[in-house]
Amino acid sequence: MKILKRSLIVFLVIVVALVAYYRIWFLRMPDRNIPNNSSVFVAPANGVVVSVNRWDAASLTILKKQFGIINVWTKDVDTAGTIISIQMDPTNVHFQRAPIAGKVVSERYTKGNFNNAVVMSNTFGIRFENEHNEFLMETATGKKYKVIQIAGFVARRIVDFTHPNQEVKQGAVIGLIKLGSQVTIILPHDVTVLAKKGDITIDGETVIATQ
Repeated sequence: MKILKRSLIVFLVIVVALVAYYRIWFLRMPDRNIPNNSSVFVAPANGVVVSVNRWDAASLTILKKQFGIINVWTKDVDTAGTIISIQMDPTNVHFQRAPIAGKVVSERYTKGNFNNAVVMSNTFGIRFENEHNEFLMETATGKKYKVIQIAGFVARRIVDFTHPNQEVKQGAVIGLIKLGSQVTIILPHDVTVLAKKGDITIDGETVIATQ
C-alpha cells in the first residue's frame, strides 16, 4: 500500500512538473526588440531557415504535378518572389509575429496530415501535405505576402489570433503553433531578401528582407 501511495505521489509530481514546464517554457512569449521599421520584414518565427527559394509562375507550372499547392499559395501574392521556410523545434518560441505593419487580407485553414516536419522531403523544406493555416497580408504600400503556419508530427494544433481586415503592427503576435513545426513566408518579387539557409531567426527581431 505504501509503495502504491508513493508511486502515485511520484506520478502526480511528474505530471505537475510537465504541465508547469509546458506552460512556462513551451508557451513563453518573451519581449522582442521590434524595429518598427516600415522598410523591413522581420522573421515571423523563431527557428532556423531551412530553405530560401526564388519562384516565378513559369517555374511553378513545371512543378505543378509534384507541388501543386505552391501555385495555390503563391497566386494571390505575386507572379514571382521568394519562399522562405523556417523550421521550429520544441525549444523555440512557438508564437508567430507579423513581419511588417499592414493588414490581414484573408485567412485560409486547410486540414491535412501530421507528418514529421523535420524530415526534408523536398528542396523547399516544406511539408505541403500537412495541416496548415495561411495569412494573406498586405503592407501599407500595397505589397502582398503570405505567412503560413504548418503543423507537424508533434505540433497538432494551430492557433490563429487574427481576423480579415485587421490592422497589425510589425511584431504583433498573430498565431501560435504548439510544440513547434514550420512557418513559411512567401514574399513578392520587389523586395530584397537577406535571409540565408542556416540562419537562426528570432521572431519579430531578425530582418529577413527589405522593401
